[in-house]
Amino acid sequence: MKISFFDDEPEIYPLQYGGKARTIVNLATEFAKHNDVEEVRILSRSINSNKKEFTKDGVKYVSIDDENTIEMIAKECQTTDIINIHCCSFTFPIIKSKAKKFYFLHDVLIATAEKGSHLDKSLGGDFDYIIAPSEFAKSKYDEKKELLNRNVNCLVVPRHIDQYLFKRISPTDDTAINHMPTLLKKIIKKYDNIIFFPNRPIIEKGGEYISLFAKKMKEENKNICIIGPFGNECNLPDNCINTGWIESEKLKYFYSFSDVTFNFSILPESFSQVCIESIYCGTPVVAFNSGNIKNLSKVTKGIMIWQKNLESIVKTTKKALLLKKNITIMNEEINNISNIFNKEKIVNEYINLYKKVLEEKQNEQE
Repeated sequence: MKISFFDDEPEIYPLQYGGKARTIVNLATEFAKHNDVEEVRILSRSINSNKKEFTKDGVKYVSIDDENTIEMIAKECQTTDIINIHCCSFTFPIIKSKAKKFYFLHDVLIATAEKGSHLDKSLGGDFDYIIAPSEFAKSKYDEKKELLNRNVNCLVVPRHIDQYLFKRISPTDDTAINHMPTLLKKIIKKYDNIIFFPNRPIIEKGGEYISLFAKKMKEENKNICIIGPFGNECNLPDNCINTGWIESEKLKYFYSFSDVTFNFSILPESFSQVCIESIYCGTPVVAFNSGNIKNLSKVTKGIMIWQKNLESIVKTTKKALLLKKNITIMNEEINNISNIFNKEKIVNEYINLYKKVLEEKQNEQE
């Protein structure tokens, strides 16, 4: 079986910073190891490399651009068996295809392009199947598909946790500590508590609440900082520390050595990769009740829901700080996440689904 991905998500290589980008790279890497898979390729407009084509971890990366996107996709559809599509900048065109086309529904808003919406693309594109990462995301597709009289089936396969990339780092693990980012080492020495905000501080990701919380901590003389990829945002208090973009391999340090992770997205999250990554590294999450987060909170005690006001954030964060210290409960939640979102389990769900679809196709031809 040959499996391909088409993606125009930012930072697909080398950083894979976004949850969707990490999901695609992680899946492709695991597919490449599978006995039933002959070849795995990722075609992307967000590959930062001097080479147009190269192989990493068994996956062949192919860099495409605005001038050859459709041509390259059409060609790929004739040479692969399965093509997984994730795009936010245009609706996938009608292409006669040898491959079965699966759309990765990882966002569930119908909105303008600057919001990063994908549901409108899944409604309007040319696909054989939709794959949603949660029952919540599927329900949103099913609600909206009548807008265009769509009959494309939506199937649910959750995202998985990469047990290597996101394992908890112990403070006594000297080998791992030696590879810790220098900035994080300095922050740990200076502050009593660290809050990790692994998103850009934009309104859609709840950036306004970051500033409010940070100011409140300063007013109360609390030695707490918030760290995250804040970029050139200059309106944040000085206890908000910019980490810059964080490579996937380094994220486990920021999750593990933070006391709480904030997930303040005010958009309906289709899954929330941040939540399971943070908890798997032993750090609870304070999150707004958006999208699938409510469902995730039912399967793990590591997610604490806050209301849309500063008082609620402060109160919930205090509870999360106590939970971080409860090693027994956090160990239970780490095991819980590992069992439910186990890499091998999820990867096999995908492979079995693809095999079933290809068998049905072959039976139709016969």
